This record gives sequence, structure tokens and C-alpha cells, in this order.
Amino acid sequence: MSKHFRIALILFTAVALIPLSGCAAKRPVPSGVVTLAVLDGTMAEGLRETRKSTVGWWFGAKTRYDSGNAGIALGDVVAHEFAEVPGVQVVSREDFRSYYSEKERLLSREFPDMTPEERLFILEGQSPLDYGRSINVDFILAGRVEKARLARSHFLRTWTGSAEYTLQLWDVRSGRNVWEWSEEDTDLFASPVSIMGQLARRARRDAIRADAFSLYP
Repeated sequence: MSKHFRIALILFTAVALIPLSGCAAKRPVPSGVVTLAVLDGTMAEGLRETRKSTVGWWFGAKTRYDSGNAGIALGDVVAHEFAEVPGVQVVSREDFRSYYSEKERLLSREFPDMTPEERLFILEGQSPLDYGRSINVDFILAGRVEKARLARSHFLRTWTGSAEYTLQLWDVRSGRNVWEWSEEDTDLFASPVSIMGQLARRARRDAIRADAFSLYP
């Protein structure tokens, strides 16, 4: 490499980095801090139970596993990602689970004849805003799982994960649904939970772009 070429390459790199550094410097700074609680995701109709089924035949035969516990995993991955939003303080999942378990124990003591499924139905039917006021947070994030599936091919010995869910962000003070997001994805050799995490990263970026938490002047 000639001396003149090396100098030209260095100058080109320096000039190319100037706009990038300028953009980083102009990144908006949050005007304050808000608190957020992430609820366990609810499950779409027909997905409440973990199921195993076989579809197709011969080369196209697959065994499908649908997770009935994907709602808890959804809450975990979304809370993890949204904790990275500047200006947003997320209630720990451990604290939320303790709060949720206490509500379930109260229901169990008050209505001892209720089945666990009936208690879950009541808890999931409570308004997200009611949860937000009880926990005393600024925002509450609720999710609904439409699909959480692992499919294994009998012939190719491969597996494919897929997930789909919807998120809704509620402003507890105003009682308004201020942001909504929905997406799905499928990936080879991936679990539904890992795909949920990928989708949660996209959701976080979308919420920041939309200024869903009204943190930028």
C-alpha cells in the first residue's frame, strides 16, 4: 500500500465518521424518569395449555409443541428489553411476581372453592390500569401471546421456532392506551422464547421512536 493511498484512506475514514459523531451528540436526552410495570402476557384462545401434535405425513411430517406458559416468558423478555429505554425504570419481575402471587393467595382464601384456572381467569380479566394504580407506577405494559411454537421436522431433523404477540402500553395517570405494537417471526434452530426476545428488541426501538413514554421535549 503506497504512502499517499494510506493518507487518503485515513482522511476518508475521518470525514465519514464526522456525521456519525454529530448524530450521537444530538441524541435527545429524557426529560425525566417514569416507572413501568410489565404484566405477564395473556394467552390467545386455545393456547392456555401446553400441547404436542403431529401434522403432515412422510417427508413433510412435523411434531409441533405449543407452550401454554409463554405468557410468563413474554413478560420476562419484554421487561428485560424495556429496562434499556432511557428514562424508564422497570419494576423488577421478582417484585411483580410477589405482588401477583399475593393477589392469588387472597383470592384463594376468599374463595376456597375456586380452581386455579378460575383464579387465573379473574386475575387476567382485571384492567391493566387497575394493576398500575395498585403498584403505583406511571405506565403499565400488557401483552397477549398469539403464537409460541416449536416445530420439529421428522425427515430433516431440524426445528423451527415461531412467536407472535401484541403489546399495549397504558398511561396510568390519563387512563389512555398510548402505544400499541404487534409482530411475528419464525427462525430456524431457534426457540419461541429467543424469538420473543428478538421481537422485544424491535418493540423497544419502536417505542423509543414513537416517544411512547413522552420523555422527549
